[in-house]
Amino acid sequence: RVYKKVCSDVQLVYVVSNTSSCYLKQPRDFCCISVEAKEEKWFIAAFQSVYDESMPHPSKDIVRGELLPSAWILQPDTVNGKGITRVVVLVQVDFGAPALPSRLLGSVAKHQPLVIASLASFLS
Repeated sequence: RVYKKVCSDVQLVYVVSNTSSCYLKQPRDFCCISVEAKEEKWFIAAFQSVYDESMPHPSKDIVRGELLPSAWILQPDTVNGKGITRVVVLVQVDFGAPALPSRLLGSVAKHQPLVIASLASFLS
C-alpha cells in the first residue's frame, strides 16, 4: 500500500506478505521507495528498501525483509512485424532470517514468468 506520496512519481510503500499463499510461518514486511518514469515509449518502475523514521517500525510478529535495487521495464518492440511489449524484470530480495527453504525459493523463481504472463493478459 502507498504509505506516503513524496511527489507525482515517487512514493513510499509499505508491503506485508500474505503467508497463506506460501510456506512461510511468519509474514515479511518491506518499507520501500517506488519511482515510476515514462521515457518516450518506455515505462520504468524501480524499487528499493529504505529506512525512514516515519514508516512502520519492525514488529516481533513480522520479519523485516529488504528489497535490494529492483525494477520493471516495459519497452515496445516488434517481432515478425507484430507489436509486442518487452518486459525486463530485476528483483533482488533478502527475505530476512530465518532463511527460506531452498524449495520455496525455487518455487518463487519458477512462478516469476507467471507474473509476467498475468501482466500480459491484463494488458490485452
